[in-house]
Amino acid sequence: MRSQTPAHRYAAAPLGAPVLALLLLAAPARAAQSPQQVIHDGAEKVRSVLKHKTRKGSPAREKQKAELKQVVDGFLDYRELARRSLGPHWKDRSPQEQTEFCDLLRELIEASYTNAIRDNVDFSLDFEEEEIADDRSKATVAAVASAKNAKGKKVSEDLTFQLFLKERKWMIYDVEFGDLSLVRHYRGEFNRKIKKESYAALIAVMKKKLDEIRSGKIEKKLKL
Repeated sequence: MRSQTPAHRYAAAPLGAPVLALLLLAAPARAAQSPQQVIHDGAEKVRSVLKHKTRKGSPAREKQKAELKQVVDGFLDYRELARRSLGPHWKDRSPQEQTEFCDLLRELIEASYTNAIRDNVDFSLDFEEEEIADDRSKATVAAVASAKNAKGKKVSEDLTFQLFLKERKWMIYDVEFGDLSLVRHYRGEFNRKIKKESYAALIAVMKKKLDEIRSGKIEKKLKL
């Protein structure tokens, strides 16, 4: 059974990039903030960083990217996202390969979603429910993201954030958008590439995609 907290509502920017869950000790220390508050505060910090328009390629834009990266590091756990996304193939990789894969996935996610977040700073995020496991190792937060499209019509999407307690702080490891989970999506893409070709081929295509995204040659989506 999981404990539930009453729903709270906040206005927040959308969170574009996800993180995964680790199993902690049976009785972990209580986190200073609730899972919902971590998401809310992180979103507000993202909004604060991106509220100023910057020109692509300018020193101001590079500074903004660095600030955004620091903020996102405070609530997304890229290593756990990488571990879960690689699935059963993670254990077959050396520590050096795991680090390389994690860093590469992180760069791809940042390159893919930074502009999407930048273009939608005025999204609202209405929190509906927070569930924390009895052992306080994991939590789920449900929310609805809303914004106006190009025609001025309000559109909404259900989001579910998956978090785990790491060093007394709740960290996101996955985000579900309706029926789509970031972890499941990446795992499917990566597993197909490895089975069809090899792990080396996966790394090669990820590096190629990153180069193409950075050069503007392809749409900024992570699909192999």
